[in-house]
Amino acid sequence: MDNELLLTLLIPCLNEEETITDVVETAFRAGKKAKIKNFEILVADNGSNDGSVENVKKQKIARLIKVPVRGYGAALHWGILHAKGKYVLFADADLSYDFFEMSKFLRFIQKNYDLVLGSRMKGSIENGAMPFLNRYIGTPFLTWLIRYMYRLKTTDCNSGMRLVRKDFYKSLHMRSSGMEWASELLCKTALNKGKYSEVPINFYKDQRSVPSHLIRWTDGWRHLKAILLLKPDYLFLLSLILIIFSYFLLKELIVLSLYLFLLSISLFLSTIAAKLLNLVIIKRESKIMDFVIKISIVKIGILITITVAMLSVVPFFSLEIKLLFIGLVVVFDMWVFLIETIKTHLVNPLPEP
Repeated sequence: MDNELLLTLLIPCLNEEETITDVVETAFRAGKKAKIKNFEILVADNGSNDGSVENVKKQKIARLIKVPVRGYGAALHWGILHAKGKYVLFADADLSYDFFEMSKFLRFIQKNYDLVLGSRMKGSIENGAMPFLNRYIGTPFLTWLIRYMYRLKTTDCNSGMRLVRKDFYKSLHMRSSGMEWASELLCKTALNKGKYSEVPINFYKDQRSVPSHLIRWTDGWRHLKAILLLKPDYLFLLSLILIIFSYFLLKELIVLSLYLFLLSISLFLSTIAAKLLNLVIIKRESKIMDFVIKISIVKIGILITITVAMLSVVPFFSLEIKLLFIGLVVVFDMWVFLIETIKTHLVNPLPEP
């Protein structure tokens, strides 16, 4: 390894008074043991109101920065952007990861890898370190989804210890501020054809006495949303499958069939909205964006609403069909509202100073 290389050891911090001193000390000793001639320790504080900041300042071996936005992803994002190193190795401040394992990552710097993930699933997990649902259901499912949708050979989408090349990271235009940042980093690495690898690491129990910052169901949903938003085309296929099911159930279970049809239309329209939102976020133009922006969907929504209102009083149609029509117009009108919101606040924003 090039000893002249400057490496940043990044630690996100939010009320880690009990452990931050030990983590910073461990990072410092690990950097010295790895014989890195020039490295820094950077603590990205995410608004701590305990003694975390004071403890870091007393040590005088870490650079401290204040993160202006709350969130795990925001802390790491701000830290990476303000890192002085060509590469950034980050790990959590709760002593669940060991910076002494950095030698596993450093050999990839010579080969110019863009992202190297420390996989807990390939390594050893201490008893009680990871909740049962997270270990055997949540993380495996989200990891499989990324592997399938993005063709990235990852085994642990929620790992909190990774090595990333700063210049590559800046090219990703990351957007997530919460825990889902971890999945977004993997997805965008795949989409941008980044050079990716993994190393096995050990995962230990959280050494803090306070509750974890992780909120299982909320964070899980945000991970799923981030994964689907970056590649929403797969939802079109699911929409088609639901329509096929609704057709075959039409004769036997008409109510269920109509429900599936309504669900498929809702999913189809939601996918278009997700695709448009994604294109806006990455600032990329496309034919679908031009089409949606140019057509007057508000007028179309008004015409459809009036038409359905008139059809609902016609005795020729059954109650089920009338309810289906009403459901479709409600879904469509909600979609129009969503698309117009995206167009107003994102596609055509006010100019920045």
